[in-house]
Amino acid sequence: MSTKTQCIFLFDNAVLLYNYFVFHLQQTPTNDMQYYIKQSNVYKKAKWAFYKIINVTLATFKIKNREYYYSKWIIDHGDETLYTKYPLSSKSLVLDIGGYEGKFSDQIITLYNPKIVIYEPVKKFFLNLKRRYRTKNSVSVLNWGLSNKNTLTKVRLSGDGTSIYSKSGEMEKVRFLDAAIALKKYSAIDLISINIEGSEYDVVERIIDSGVIKRIKNIQIQFHRVVPNCEARRLSIIKGLHKTHRTLFSYPFVWESFTRKQQV
Repeated sequence: MSTKTQCIFLFDNAVLLYNYFVFHLQQTPTNDMQYYIKQSNVYKKAKWAFYKIINVTLATFKIKNREYYYSKWIIDHGDETLYTKYPLSSKSLVLDIGGYEGKFSDQIITLYNPKIVIYEPVKKFFLNLKRRYRTKNSVSVLNWGLSNKNTLTKVRLSGDGTSIYSKSGEMEKVRFLDAAIALKKYSAIDLISINIEGSEYDVVERIIDSGVIKRIKNIQIQFHRVVPNCEARRLSIIKGLHKTHRTLFSYPFVWESFTRKQQV
């Protein structure tokens, strides 16, 4: 059996295994938590094996696309080992740009309980976040997003893909503030996490050009392929970031992180 045939065979079986556990997990009785936890752990292992095979398959054929880096993120346990692992404490300031349902903020609160400011321009998501953190004095939720200028812009609601670049979904007019002006009120930012479905290019370019980047100790970004010239803009942004920061980790178009150089 050739290497190519072996990879295809492994890939097909991984898909079958993954789908099998997804199906059975969906059939879990909601009142049987022990069974649910057991199956969840098995599912996680199946998911890891599935993406491991994808990664090996793509590496074999020297294909390094988003699927390669996403599968690498999964097998490296990026959500547990990289996404939230920063030198933070209860005295730290963290900005969550694009709060959505609060996944990132929840993890950061559990680990460090710092002061968090969440920027979420979509009314429905904003109200849900306000309810979610109504008893947390350390969390502020703001009903606007960040951009390279002050503006009112229409977005299309599409779950975690809600964006000014979305092609379908209910439309809502939302408010954006100039990132340079909005962030200048903070003398020091320990971590800023940016996941805003294509608007990250305008925001990070503005932060760099204005010099506000020097106030940020750590910045992590999820770049998206929804804007023209995204590859070139991403590389240009990284070049600009490297004047003040160095790369902590890089999974292109998945998650990338940069920490401030000591001499800045």
